[in-house]
Amino acid sequence: MKKSRVCFISIDVEDGIENLDKILDIFKKYDISATLFITGEVLQKHRDKAKEWARDYEIACHSFTHRFWDRLDKEERKKELEDFIALYQNTFSRKPVGFRAPSHLIDKEGMKLLEEKGFLYDSSVVPHYPPLKKYRGYQGKKPLMPYFKGEILEIPVRGQIFGIPLVGAWISQLPHCFYKILFFVHCPQFITLNIHSWDSLKNFEKTIKLLRNKNYQFLNGRKIYKNYQQR
Repeated sequence: MKKSRVCFISIDVEDGIENLDKILDIFKKYDISATLFITGEVLQKHRDKAKEWARDYEIACHSFTHRFWDRLDKEERKKELEDFIALYQNTFSRKPVGFRAPSHLIDKEGMKLLEEKGFLYDSSVVPHYPPLKKYRGYQGKKPLMPYFKGEILEIPVRGQIFGIPLVGAWISQLPHCFYKILFFVHCPQFITLNIHSWDSLKNFEKTIKLLRNKNYQFLNGRKIYKNYQQR
């Protein structure tokens, strides 16, 4: 029996939220399960809106501020997590289970902190080298499918087809026919689609329809974790 294809769609929300409702409207139209990685600063500023988002989507941690973790010592990172968790619990009456580091900058010490604070999964690791530019978060080749690192499931940011990123900025800049050709040639079993809350939505809905037509199942981070936990 052929395994179903999985697409992990996530939105990084660390600044403007002007386009976010439009993105979520598209998700609702196609019954998309997605994860919003938001900073504590955004949650603090938009608590009522965040409660609305949480009715249909997973809200996960993108640190409290958006300071890069390679510039923070252990205590500063710890405070970022503790401040976020306290605000999250006060807002949603539960703890966050997912994390994505600002600019994807995570290391062994950071993963250990996530374990200590009770996170179940991380989605920071970029498993392949992004084309055309140096990327701060790239730390060498890693597995392309979700995998456990200790007690935490790593959901890699696998957003490339033949080296072309499946992210908001690229989707809006490249002709949609380009992605149609790529997915005609190859459909990975697992892929991620990442967008920022301020990204242009040009071609975004077309891409969602393309993935659905290719029989991708859209799962949020929590659901992916549960699937791998049961294996």
